[in-house]
Amino acid sequence: MHKSEQSGVVPRVAGACLAELDSIAGAYVRRVRELTGYAETVIDDTELYGTARATLELLLELLRGRDRYEELRAHSVEVGRSRARRGIPLESLLRAVRMDFRFLWEAMRAHVPESDFPAFSEDVISIWEAVEVHTTHVQTGYTDEIARVRAELELEHAFLLRHLLSGSGSDARLHAQAAQALGLRADGVHIVVVANGDHARGFRDRIGAVLPGAVPLRSDGVEFALVPTAEATGAAGAELARSPVGISPSARGLGEIAPMWRIACELAPWAREGAAATVGSHWTRLAGTRLGPVAEAFSKDVGEALEGFSERERNLQIETVENYFRTGSVTEVAQRMFCHRNTVINRLRRFADATGLDVSRPVDASAAQLALAGLR
Repeated sequence: MHKSEQSGVVPRVAGACLAELDSIAGAYVRRVRELTGYAETVIDDTELYGTARATLELLLELLRGRDRYEELRAHSVEVGRSRARRGIPLESLLRAVRMDFRFLWEAMRAHVPESDFPAFSEDVISIWEAVEVHTTHVQTGYTDEIARVRAELELEHAFLLRHLLSGSGSDARLHAQAAQALGLRADGVHIVVVANGDHARGFRDRIGAVLPGAVPLRSDGVEFALVPTAEATGAAGAELARSPVGISPSARGLGEIAPMWRIACELAPWAREGAAATVGSHWTRLAGTRLGPVAEAFSKDVGEALEGFSERERNLQIETVENYFRTGSVTEVAQRMFCHRNTVINRLRRFADATGLDVSRPVDASAAQLALAGLR
């Protein structure tokens, strides 16, 4: 402010206005009520009046030449923080704050004789500067509070997500909080879709375009989404099946999200562009991973049982068995491998004789799939 250049009119009339502070603050409150965002349900008259009175008093004291800058700064920052917590839109807040200038001008003008009006007009910059100091600190307080709240929400969100994915408890209250934070139904049915690491960059855009109801998330560097199962059907389901992602079975309620998350994470590395990885398409690899030493030992047994054949015959038997898994038809396998159907039958028989696994029987076929997956 330009104290040395002031005519003395502003300090004098500021002092006169302090005697009318209550009525000035009351008029201010009535006008603020007309602004969007300042409904009584958000902030009551008592609080609004108290804030207005304290602000106008500090501004008038400054204009009188009193050193109240630090008090004004602290007050202004707190006003900004308080209005942010109340959910007042920043635009409405700044409009209300900048009304201080007009109210101060009108209130002070009423005490200025016509003879002093030219000098008073020349000193208008001092009023504007005082209001701008207030406005700047109000905005600072508001943005700082918004940033603090967002940081707290992010921490809370991360905590709830970790709780959800850890499966460490069945706390219904935390499940409800997680559902609210993530925008999910606590009792809803969802699948977990995890991006293959090589395709994580475009995952969110791709999933968002295919499944608008999906909730994209990130945890420990893994991009994934929770998708209402009912949405992953029809054309959307077909597009998802062509995406490089791991897809879990359905989780019925948030309490089942954790195991489905782990399954989808295990499946994701096996997905590729054009073919998602599901339990149905990769169950042997999934089972082999989870069975660990048991699956490894079983695969070795089957592999050793085939060592009595030449490498060429062994490879042909395995190729024949795997084609049979895909088609279930001896004739189709023969067509695929360009051989006679009797050749196919003989290879399947020799495989069964060596390993004890007759792949025409569903139970044996499943065991053979597991063993061959381990061998690969």
